Amino acid sequence: MKWVRLGLQIIGAAALLALSVFGWMIYRDMTEHVGAAGKNDVLFILNWGGIKTDQEIRVIGSYRSPRNLTGDHSDSYCIQISKFDLADFAKDEWQDGPAANPILADALELAVNDARQRASCFPTFDEANSSAMKISFTSVVVHDGQATAADIILYAPETKMLYYVSFKT
Repeated sequence: MKWVRLGLQIIGAAALLALSVFGWMIYRDMTEHVGAAGKNDVLFILNWGGIKTDQEIRVIGSYRSPRNLTGDHSDSYCIQISKFDLADFAKDEWQDGPAANPILADALELAVNDARQRASCFPTFDEANSSAMKISFTSVVVHDGQATAADIILYAPETKMLYYVSFKT
C-alpha cells in the first residue's frame, strides 16, 4: 500500500510539473517581446538567408508579436552585421531591388509598413524597394492575388544593416 501511495504522489507531481511547463509555454507565446532579441535569437535569419554566422552581429531593434491559434503574427528585426558573406546555395536567393514582380512588391510593402509601426529602425517602403537594397523573399503566401503571409530579408550594403520581417494575417 505504501508503494501505491508513493507512486501516485510521483505521478501527481510529474503531472503538476508538466502542466506548469505547458502553461509557461502558452504564456510566453501569447506575450509580445519588444527589444528583447539577442544574437542567438536572430541566427535563424542569417541561416535562412544563407549568410555566414561567423561574424560580428548586433541586434539594433526587434519586435515579436504574440501568437494566436491561427498563427497570425508580425515580427521584425534590425540587425547590424560586419559582412555579407553568402553561402553558395543562397546566391540565387537574393535579388537586387526594386522587386520587379508586383505581387512580391505588394508583399514587401505590407511587410515593411507593418514593421515600421513597431520598429523605428526599419526602412520605409521606398528605401526597402530601391536599388540600394538586396532582397530575399524567403516565403510569400498569396490568396486571391494578395499576400497574406511573408518572410522577407533585406540587406542594405551601405549601412551593413540586415532587416527581417515576417507576417501572417
